[in-house]
Amino acid sequence: MINLQTVTVIAGTETPAGDGLSGALRCIIVLPDGTRRAAILKRGPVGEIAAEAFAAMVLRAWGLPVPEPFFVNEKTGPSFASSDVGYPNLKQRLSLDALPSGPARDAATRIALRLAVNLPTMPLAAVVDEAIDNRDRNLGNILWDGQSEAWVDHALALGEHPVGYPDRNKLCEMVQMVGDQERVSRAAVGQALAVGQAPLVSARDAMPPSLRQKDYATYVAARLSNLATRLLDRFPKPADLLKNAK
Repeated sequence: MINLQTVTVIAGTETPAGDGLSGALRCIIVLPDGTRRAAILKRGPVGEIAAEAFAAMVLRAWGLPVPEPFFVNEKTGPSFASSDVGYPNLKQRLSLDALPSGPARDAATRIALRLAVNLPTMPLAAVVDEAIDNRDRNLGNILWDGQSEAWVDHALALGEHPVGYPDRNKLCEMVQMVGDQERVSRAAVGQALAVGQAPLVSARDAMPPSLRQKDYATYVAARLSNLATRLLDRFPKPADLLKNAK
């Protein structure tokens, strides 16, 4: 069942969450039943908050490991929270930002890219990024604890990206960087055929009134109609590879 619980943040528990540019905060939230939980809190434009909430509900329904989402109705406006799974992201895992530019950082980045591409749910993540028009996937929003992964940060999906933001599927680009496009493209197309519209209306209905300015369900449904083709177009064709080799 798709659900978006409304929670409250315990004042004074907010601390910076990490290296992202979104200003995310770690905090403690209180659920409607009184349960307390560690969470990641994001404040920002209403459109980005709405995109986070809708995307989290739909992606979880499609089977992608995304932390449980929550709605926070603050005095300053709506905010988004998600369960704090405690995993570092791949940039943190390999200390990329601590390395100076040069061979060591380049090598660590290649390792991080290979880790991302080999995650079990990576083909599905590429599919859903295409479905929700997520153009901002990067190593900083792929969480991994050495065994399990989680996919976060969808504020710039669903048309909420800035004007002129390049139309990209960065996971497909990562796949090509490590030379694994044949395996992943086959897997992704298979996953695309299994992604359906069923969760879209349920997620739309679960959105609180303050986050219903846009019809994200219709937006995604239109992209699902040719999803497999869209994915294949993200990978080079054999003729393109031969042309680039000349």
